[in-house]
Amino acid sequence: MAVKIKVSFLGAGNMGSALVKGAIKSGFLKPSDITIYDLDFKRLENFKDVPLKIASSLEEALKESDYIFICVKPQQMKELLLNIKDKVNDKQCLISIAAGVRIKSVEKYFLNSIPVIRVMPNTPALVGCGMAAVTGGRFANKKQVKFSIDFFSSVGKAVVLSEKHFDAVTAISGSGPAYFFYLAEMLEEAALKLGLPANSVELFSKQTMIGSAKMFLGDSLAKDLRKKVTSPGGTTEAAIKYLEKRKWSEIFLEAARKAKERSRILSLAN
Repeated sequence: MAVKIKVSFLGAGNMGSALVKGAIKSGFLKPSDITIYDLDFKRLENFKDVPLKIASSLEEALKESDYIFICVKPQQMKELLLNIKDKVNDKQCLISIAAGVRIKSVEKYFLNSIPVIRVMPNTPALVGCGMAAVTGGRFANKKQVKFSIDFFSSVGKAVVLSEKHFDAVTAISGSGPAYFFYLAEMLEEAALKLGLPANSVELFSKQTMIGSAKMFLGDSLAKDLRKKVTSPGGTTEAAIKYLEKRKWSEIFLEAARKAKERSRILSLAN
């Protein structure tokens, strides 16, 4: 059932658009309760067939909104916050999905006690299978945090986590889809080098990844699923043993640490 709340979205890029369309598709929000704004009006053409309100200015976008989603790139945050700091009141709640931008970095722009919620979503929200971490600032109440959880659950799954975990979340679920696609790339490269016909390589890689992901939807752990495929003395075991010998798990852990550290550095810069 759609909630009766006025919501505005500042930014209509890939993620902003995905969140708007996902929330409408799931029935969580009604198009008539949504206002969207972007400096790039070409992006707003994606919504010409959706009966929501397209604002021509920030003032129009912010007017009467209960929740204001900030869906711009981190490097655009400062300019946006400077432009809205006198246009937002403490009855409204800001929900920021800007990677690496801490809550206190948003709050400092406002003289009033503006509720701020920080969310780290990921790109599978584009297909309704996102994963998001949510945390509320010092002025955000339980109702506002619950709305955020419910909203992001409408385009996937969401959990409440302390902001201290957000760098790790960024390294795991934020960057995670790229790791997944990188593995698919490596499968395709290996397939070519092992002699599979070039016109079938993508199909083998893609269908294998899709099928494996669907098996993961059940209650089984990744470790258990992997063992079911790894017969003693078989072909898969030969490959796994080679990866273990090469300390692949340590390499992957170090890569994730690099992503976490980069997230930490970026957050300190904002």
